[in-house]
Amino acid sequence: MDDRLKQVQTSDLTDSRLNHEFVAWLKTSGMNYLLMLLLVACAFLAWDWWNRKQDEAIDTAWNELASATSPAALRGVAETHAEVDGVAELSLLTAGDILLQSAKTGLRPGLAAGDEGAELTPEDRTRNLEEADEFFARAVELASDRSGFAGKPMMIAGLFGRAAVAESDGRIDDARTHLEEVARISTPEYSSMAEQATARLDNLDGIGLHADLPSQSDLPVIAVGEEEAFTLPAADDLLEMFEEEASDELPDGEAGETPAAP
Repeated sequence: MDDRLKQVQTSDLTDSRLNHEFVAWLKTSGMNYLLMLLLVACAFLAWDWWNRKQDEAIDTAWNELASATSPAALRGVAETHAEVDGVAELSLLTAGDILLQSAKTGLRPGLAAGDEGAELTPEDRTRNLEEADEFFARAVELASDRSGFAGKPMMIAGLFGRAAVAESDGRIDDARTHLEEVARISTPEYSSMAEQATARLDNLDGIGLHADLPSQSDLPVIAVGEEEAFTLPAADDLLEMFEEEASDELPDGEAGETPAAP
């Protein structure tokens, strides 16, 4: 009985000592540890908030890129979301491609043949080519600042775009410079792009050898006799001649008659 009582007293003393030590630890170091724990929790919450904001910014940038359809809107996307990886370069490349296709088709962006004001003037075509080249050049500049291989596909696309603009503008030497740069930077990671650039270089000299259709004044005059010459008739003259021959072949009473409906 005495041994059991001693054990109970010893246990009470041990628990009391532990309680006193815990209270002393709280008074001396406990608040510091609690403050550190609070700071860690705040840092985690801040990190989570920052990641969510970054994800929202990326989603917004890609959504705006998908909804932009004009070169001006795409320029705004590139300027607003320049920090989002790839969005600025893709916006500039898309804007440049829209203007390049407009110059090739002779139609304003977003308009179809037959729409009022759809056709480009020569000055408009020249301006579109200049702006397209600026867009492609800016995309190449942004992509070249990226480390590693991440920017190479954007650079290649931009240089191909600049080469196409130069070809459309008749600047064959500039087009050759851009294609040679593509072949250089594409090796060895993008060998197919290097082969494509080499193939275009081989065919580059033939671009300026296209033939223009002659005008009416350039057509030759064929001599028929010493005092008589024959000039190739225009399309309207040929049509008139055929109509006159058809009316002469009809009987006198049928020339002005209109066949009755069945």
